[in-house]
Amino acid sequence: MGITLDDAHKEYKWEGSATENTDELTVTTHTLCVRQIVLGPDAKDDEVNVVEVECFGYENKKYKIPIAVLKAGSGSHVVTTEVVLEDQFATFRLIKGSGPIYISGSHQTETTIVGEDDIDDTMGEDEIDDEDEDEEEVEDVPPKKKTKK
Repeated sequence: MGITLDDAHKEYKWEGSATENTDELTVTTHTLCVRQIVLGPDAKDDEVNVVEVECFGYENKKYKIPIAVLKAGSGSHVVTTEVVLEDQFATFRLIKGSGPIYISGSHQTETTIVGEDDIDDTMGEDEIDDEDEDEEEVEDVPPKKKTKK
């Protein structure tokens, strides 16, 4: 995955929500892991560049989180990070500065087969045999006799 943010392209929308294929009975989940953010060599000296990600968290609450602050002409021009987004939409924005900012990472997918047959197959003969064994183990115990004092 590679994104470039600059004056002409201030934002990038990530559409990584899970997708369901009802014909094949599969669900594909998406994970985006941002690993590195680099300030390009054409960035203006002494200009601060700020990159944020907007996404949804717990109970569908919207979050806007700065993930990199870079300034040309000083210090490092590379931020090593680990931003992980699983099965959701997100927007990366250059909220300050003109860039260019290069964002790189990996996009992984996982496909799972689902269906009603999977649930029915799990209740097989083993469970039925266990129930029969439980019934056989019960012994007839005579009732206790009361003793007189």
